[in-house]
Amino acid sequence: MSRIDHSKLNSCDRMRRQGVDQIDDFGLPPIPAAPKRRPSKSQMRAEAAEAVAKITRIVRCAGCGHSASIALPPSKLNARLRCSKCGEIAK
Repeated sequence: MSRIDHSKLNSCDRMRRQGVDQIDDFGLPPIPAAPKRRPSKSQMRAEAAEAVAKITRIVRCAGCGHSASIALPPSKLNARLRCSKCGEIAK
């Protein structure tokens, strides 16, 4: 009685189901890109300050004259805001 090679049967079955990749189909391996330079801390701080300045908005109330500088998320930049003192819509 001969032994059955189950690993060979499994690999043949897997190749039948999933197909076989030819090494020529992949082409040459890609050339690795040069490592990226890490930005300096001063550059990162400048970028963060610029981003915060973009979302900081000065709001003035037409009713009471109250003004405030607020930081908003980008999704709320064009939102209509109310004055914290009188409750009217601010400009």
